[in-house]
Amino acid sequence: MQKIKKDLVDLFELDKLAPEKMNEIVEKLSKIIFQAVLVKTLPLLSEDEMLQYDKIIESQEGGEKLFLFLREKIENFDEIIKEEAEDLKITLAEEFEKVGV
Repeated sequence: MQKIKKDLVDLFELDKLAPEKMNEIVEKLSKIIFQAVLVKTLPLLSEDEMLQYDKIIESQEGGEKLFLFLREKIENFDEIIKEEAEDLKITLAEEFEKVGV
């Protein structure tokens, strides 16, 4: 998970910000991207895997355990994360361009 956060810092060039602000933005971006990843990956899970997923969610352990579970079950999980991060960057750039930022 740390590598992904580092990748987000690099992709969005967040290292130019104060550390507190950088961490805040990384957390927000991580949540947005992880939600998009879930939308893309959950349909790929088998019925048994969905039951395992539900147990992780119900246990409220979530976070890292859920991440590791999906990485194990979804063949190209890291690539999906990378694609979603890049898609978000493009979308944000387009939105910023529209408003003149």
